[in-house]
Amino acid sequence: MEVKNLQHLKELANNENGDFEDFYIVLANGLAKSSKRILYSSELDEFSLIHEIDESYQEFNSSEIGIKTNLISAINAKSLFKG
Repeated sequence: MEVKNLQHLKELANNENGDFEDFYIVLANGLAKSSKRILYSSELDEFSLIHEIDESYQEFNSSEIGIKTNLISAINAKSLFKG
């Protein structure tokens, strides 16, 4: 499912039991993808992100998402999908 905007990402990544949700960014016109696990906390307005390629971890609030990640660019390019 394509992620339409930041609000849609928040809805898809908000999991009350605390489990991360699977997402991916399509790269090189579909020849590759970058897998992510994302969790959004509406109480804190905060994202937690695990990059599958190296298991690196990031935490940031929604106002920092465009600065600390490429997720907004991926949404705008229609390249971010929920797995």
